[in-house]
Amino acid sequence: MRVSSERTRWSLFLAVALLLVGAVIIVPMATAHLQSSTPTPSPEADDIPETIPRYTLLEFAVAVPGTFDNPYDPHQIDVQAVFRSPKGETIAVPAFYLRPYDLNCTGDDCDSTSLAPSGAPGWRVRFTPTQIGRWTFEVTANTASGAESLREGEFRVVESDSSGFVHTGSNPRYFAFDDGTGYFPVGENLAWALDNEGSLDAYARWLDELNAAGANYARLNLDVPWFISLDSPGPPGDYDAAQAAAWRMDTILEMAAERDIYLQVVLIWHQGFTTEPLPSGTARPDAAVSWATNPYNTANGGALDGPASIFFDATARDLLRQRLRYIVARWGYSPNVFAWEITDALDDVSGYTSSRAQPWLQEMSAYVRQLDPYRHLITVGLRQPDLTLWRLPGIDFASVQFYQNRPDAKTGDVVNESLAVLRDVMGGLNKPVMLTEFSLNPSYAPIDDDPNGVHLKNMLWATALSGAAGGGATWWWDSYVDAENLYQDFLPLAQFTQDIPWGSPDLQPVEVGLSADIPVAYTPLRIDNFDRAPESESPLNTIYRLTADGPVPSTSRMSAFLYGSADPVKSRPQTFTITPPVNTELRIHVSSVSPESPAMLTIAVDGFEVARVDFSPASADILVTVPIGAGEHTVVLDNLGADWLELGYIEIADYRAPVRALSLADRTLGIAVAWAQHRSYTWQDVVEDQPLEPLNFQLAVPGMPPGLYRVTYWDTTTGAVIGEESVTLPVDTDGTLALSLPPITSQLAVRAIRIAGPEEVPTEDVAQVITRTPAISLTPSPTDTATPTTTLTPSITPTPTDTDTPTNTPVPSDTPTETPTPSDTPTPTDTFTPEPSITPEPSDTPSITPSPVDTDTPTATSTATLTRTPTLTRTPTVPPTTIPSTRVVPVP
Repeated sequence: MRVSSERTRWSLFLAVALLLVGAVIIVPMATAHLQSSTPTPSPEADDIPETIPRYTLLEFAVAVPGTFDNPYDPHQIDVQAVFRSPKGETIAVPAFYLRPYDLNCTGDDCDSTSLAPSGAPGWRVRFTPTQIGRWTFEVTANTASGAESLREGEFRVVESDSSGFVHTGSNPRYFAFDDGTGYFPVGENLAWALDNEGSLDAYARWLDELNAAGANYARLNLDVPWFISLDSPGPPGDYDAAQAAAWRMDTILEMAAERDIYLQVVLIWHQGFTTEPLPSGTARPDAAVSWATNPYNTANGGALDGPASIFFDATARDLLRQRLRYIVARWGYSPNVFAWEITDALDDVSGYTSSRAQPWLQEMSAYVRQLDPYRHLITVGLRQPDLTLWRLPGIDFASVQFYQNRPDAKTGDVVNESLAVLRDVMGGLNKPVMLTEFSLNPSYAPIDDDPNGVHLKNMLWATALSGAAGGGATWWWDSYVDAENLYQDFLPLAQFTQDIPWGSPDLQPVEVGLSADIPVAYTPLRIDNFDRAPESESPLNTIYRLTADGPVPSTSRMSAFLYGSADPVKSRPQTFTITPPVNTELRIHVSSVSPESPAMLTIAVDGFEVARVDFSPASADILVTVPIGAGEHTVVLDNLGADWLELGYIEIADYRAPVRALSLADRTLGIAVAWAQHRSYTWQDVVEDQPLEPLNFQLAVPGMPPGLYRVTYWDTTTGAVIGEESVTLPVDTDGTLALSLPPITSQLAVRAIRIAGPEEVPTEDVAQVITRTPAISLTPSPTDTATPTTTLTPSITPTPTDTDTPTNTPVPSDTPTETPTPSDTPTPTDTFTPEPSITPEPSDTPSITPSPVDTDTPTATSTATLTRTPTLTRTPTVPPTTIPSTRVVPVP
């Protein structure tokens, strides 16, 4: 990364001045320390104020008698302060050893600065009280000679306007402050600066730019040898040579607090424990960083003979615990530490395996939790998702990374590919998930590919509306965001997310419908990435939400086998929530059937069985199709036969619109937010100057409560509200909130908030909601069926099309499985009492429920057609008012 040669000394001096006056007690901040050979000076008698505001820093000095070879080693000297709260709780805080530093002005015109020691080294305690009232404390020192009380005192805490520390909120997928205010991170990585002398200047500028853009998050690395690192100057465990770097961290943390930026702090950089050098495109000072330069390496006088020894060696664990203790003691006081990240990419450590890493990660995270009285969030970064590690009780949220590999590899839609990774993780965790690193390439800033920041805009919004706990954080900060002045891209998302109730337990991702006033091309969605291992077993009580970009959670852990009664333990129905934008066709491909016994596939839609197909043993390559209406539906696939059948794929014929829409909704409060992107608005098309035809779509959010909604439409490039309207959702509807979007040429966002219930809506404000693609109720398979006929010519299957006035509504689901994305089930209008389909006994080919001849007004019975050809010719026609019974097409 590169740092500008400009030195904005006035902003730097202002930051330092704020640092010196911002604490409760003015004490010099520290950097490099000399080993203690004489007792530290006595603190001033009046350095403890009588009152301090809640959530602000109390810092004081402690005189510690004696001499120590290494005052950073708690085995030699362990100084702790124990605070007693107004509620009688005791809170232990480790003290730490430092040497104060000053930033001095040099040069004729003060055009440069340098750090210099500014006083004797000594011990400090930093503490942030979280309760109002009278506090007391005692400081003790433990040495080989025993315990000694060093100091006692008291102070009173008064209320402040601070929101406190960040924790997981009442909605377990999002964050909130101590006072319950939601925290939604929007920002970028600021991992390091290149020039030690100019690092504070650079951070002052970066943090100023983020603050001006409304951002509130940055990610910083505390284990970079040329920037801030405790062990890297060496020897490990002695932080004398690192005190100047520690002073820089003091200053950056104070600057972040002044600008309302919350830092995710990486504690151990994987790069020092890998045999792979940094990528050649990574800008850095003239210093190699790898296992070869690590002070823990025996070749450099350390204790480890290889990087993987970090997982096993007792000396390494002890040194790492000592480092973590110092970090928590010195910087854990700050509410602007959003989270501790144990490592940034644990799976990139040479010799890593998940089983090796798990006990090590458990130990390190538990130790940080034990040290930290404020219970900062703890996470770990991984390049390849590993739910086993993120599920550990000491890990509070997942830090996901996603990189394409431009230009070395053929790459697709970066949004679609990253969403697939995020949704896979979110589907397997009941914790917050963040995308903490992303780019088009891990080694090169994407200036040549995307100088306009199109992928940055798309990724920020897609991540935020996917159900992740924050906006994605780009990896390339100074050589991309700063170099191209892309800070303005953070502003619209920061403004849009301000008033969303992130703490609401009912705020969840939902799949919305998209329909157009004129015919548009919808492409199929095919799901086939099942677990095909023999004897694989599907997870229990999982409902897969099929979005236009793929399933949530991933179906990679769902068994491709639907087991029958011969294996009752594994015999589990599979449930899917789908939202077709138009009347279309659901296709279930059965690739094979047990050669030993028959199987029976049943398909239920919204609680009604709509298809039942008997398969003879050893049947193969069969396609079952079911017409299905627009709107939200629950589909359940089950096997009621004796033995297994294997799913080849599940496909919805018309599902993916030319607009991508991601949405979150609270269907209890009546809040829906959505982001709509023209699928052709990509960095590739913008670079090639491809014209984008405006798209006019209507967005339908199912399951919303009735009432009056205030709807605002946002320009995602400027953050401006480009339209506003009031929409009433009447009581006697199916709960679909339909909104006509402005023409989409790139991307836009919409926010709908219910401002009054149906009983409070003034008559003059009632607006008719026009639902262009309402859900269509499904009838059960009719009891009387016609005898299927056989023909060698292709069957002609009608394809439903959109109508201006559809008449059908969804039927409530009887599925007992609880969905992770709850929604209100609309009340049906006209439904039938379901009756089972009549199917013949198994034969050499599967028996089929009849498929009716499509007419404008369907009748109770119809004629089915069996074809032996693998392809279908589909002729559009007017959609029926009810869904006919199913048609089965065997494919040779």
